[in-house]
Amino acid sequence: MNVNSILRGTILTGIFAVLFLPLYVPESMFFPFITGKNFAFRIIVEIIFAAWLILMYRDASYRPRKSWMLYALGALAAITALADIFGENPYRSFWSNYERMEGLIAHLHFLAYFVVVSSVLATERLWIRFFNTSLSASVLVSIYALFQLAGKAEIHQGGRIDASLGNATYLAVYMLFHIFIAVMLALRETTSKTMRWVYLSVAALETFILYHTATRGAILGFLGGALLTAFLLIFFKREDKRVKKFAAGAVALVVISVGAVMFFKDSEFINKSPVLSRFASISFDETTTKSRLMIWGMSMEGFKENPVLGWGQENYILLFNKYYRPEMYAQEPWFDRSHNVFFDWLISAGILGLLAYLSLFFVALYFIFRPGSAFSVFEKSILAGLLAAYFFQNIFVFDNMTSYLMFFSVLAYVAWRDREASPFSPPAKDAFKEMPPAVERFYAPVVIVITIAVLYFANVRPIVASVTLIKALQPQQEGIEKNLSYFEKAIGYGTFGNGEAREQLIQVAARVQGIAVVSDEIKRKFFEKSRSEMLLHIEKNPKDARYELFLGAFLNKFGRYEEALVHLNRAQELSPKKQSVFFEIASSYAGMGNYKKALEVMKEAYEEDETFADAQFIYGVVALYAREDALAEKLIKPLYGTMLVPDDRIINAYAARKEYWKVVELWKARVEGSPENADYRIALAAAYLETGERNKSVVELRKAEELRPDLKAQIEYYIKEIEAGRNP
Repeated sequence: MNVNSILRGTILTGIFAVLFLPLYVPESMFFPFITGKNFAFRIIVEIIFAAWLILMYRDASYRPRKSWMLYALGALAAITALADIFGENPYRSFWSNYERMEGLIAHLHFLAYFVVVSSVLATERLWIRFFNTSLSASVLVSIYALFQLAGKAEIHQGGRIDASLGNATYLAVYMLFHIFIAVMLALRETTSKTMRWVYLSVAALETFILYHTATRGAILGFLGGALLTAFLLIFFKREDKRVKKFAAGAVALVVISVGAVMFFKDSEFINKSPVLSRFASISFDETTTKSRLMIWGMSMEGFKENPVLGWGQENYILLFNKYYRPEMYAQEPWFDRSHNVFFDWLISAGILGLLAYLSLFFVALYFIFRPGSAFSVFEKSILAGLLAAYFFQNIFVFDNMTSYLMFFSVLAYVAWRDREASPFSPPAKDAFKEMPPAVERFYAPVVIVITIAVLYFANVRPIVASVTLIKALQPQQEGIEKNLSYFEKAIGYGTFGNGEAREQLIQVAARVQGIAVVSDEIKRKFFEKSRSEMLLHIEKNPKDARYELFLGAFLNKFGRYEEALVHLNRAQELSPKKQSVFFEIASSYAGMGNYKKALEVMKEAYEEDETFADAQFIYGVVALYAREDALAEKLIKPLYGTMLVPDDRIINAYAARKEYWKVVELWKARVEGSPENADYRIALAAAYLETGERNKSVVELRKAEELRPDLKAQIEYYIKEIEAGRNP
């Protein structure tokens, strides 16, 4: 076997291996559903791209040819790079993070993937094998989803089937692509009726899975794409009565189905269906709809601020903080996407980026429908329907690795089909000039060395850091200090995963503070490491209110109130309307004993949106500390019907006021609700001690001792001290 055959075999193996990545979920990585697939994709693409660079030099037939699609993708990559370089945080824009794994590095890999696939899959036979392989992988994913539906496999997020993709929305768009591909292959199949029925069966199975994802955007996109396909078939096949009847029947079925769901939306049948009820609930008053509209409004404000090149990728969180609306209190606290691909591009790369992205659809449709197109009527109709379905569902979601993989694969196929029929594409031998002998000698070695370096720095180091972070979050036989060592090691790799590692570290450090068996020295080490690392991260991300808030809240837990206020005030400058920042600022002032100032802060937070129950309750708690009892009752009693709410914040407020009889009543309520909780009984014992009821205190400690024999020595010490007339 010669070198060219080895290179070609390597490339084809990599291309087909990529199609099985939706099944890959390495549990040893942080965000395994995201990181595993993306790292594997990047590694495979880097290897096949390097092999292609060498192969296309050795064999001119593998060199890229002129194509409007290649120009459009190149323009998108170039504009995105400019936007990222001149954006708010170039490092984050390039590398992204473990949770998303996008950024410029991802888009460069997808561009490389497109170039390789469109250049090497150069025959109809190879493309049929490619789509058959992708369909085979999608069937395996569908089977996984069927096991989830049957209750035989765990659903990972949100209660809706997600298979090996970890998110119902990601599964939905993956199914969406394969349904149209399966139908297209079925209609292309003219030699085997068996294969045609296999394709149609796959389409039916995956339509079933798509339905059960209950992902409204993808399902509506599918219905819209199906309608467009049917209308196009009616238009192009006006003389074919059989096709017209079939297409008209499909249109009628879709219209009747959607109409029936909306007409009977209040029926018991619809309400009992977890899928149909989601569709029946669509309205402008629905929580999800309102949140989307608010986010899109915030996106428009951000776009106006940087209209040409946007903010750079992965910086949506900055405008989300800046333009945050208090009415969003019931939603997740941090949005890093607008949940609309088109707004995402407006924010990431401005109007230029959005136009470049839209050009991919325009060029694809031009290739499909242009005069002399290589596509049959059926292919035109189905591919147009697929692109329309994907376009529509992108109004409500954001892209991910699997959706990009399918989209770029379809673009590569469309570009290849057009290239084969287009006079615009010159012969491959004219695409590159011959290299000088000196360059030729070092060409392959340089490609290999650069590829190895990229593999190591872009993948190996962050993978090892991710695995180490997982170890830092797991119990270690050597004790909690070993966890700290793993955190230090993970951060020490200096990768784009440091942000997640620091966030996890600061959360673990806060929990460690409350563990009695951990020594003060280890607690101090956790505190100092967490504080110093978060300060470093803030230095690298000075415009991100999240990290200022995280550090401020962390310092509050350790009683460092004045230092906390420095960061919390900065967080408020960056996110003036976010209630959680107000809460922590009020906590700082309350910790310093300045209840008047804390009350002022909470009044402002509450008045931002008086329907926010948490703000109302915390405002009432601060009023208790400030001894504004009438105000406290006005705020708390409507929520719970009583002022004796068994909540730690209420308990601590009454304890600070030395109203221990109320503290006793509150802990008694907790003990009655959870009689097996030894910690509650110990707390009740302490409250009894403060009211002078020493015998009752001992009784509760004895009961706690029965529940927690491991605390026997400590509890016996308390009892002896109490019986001796002392307060331990």
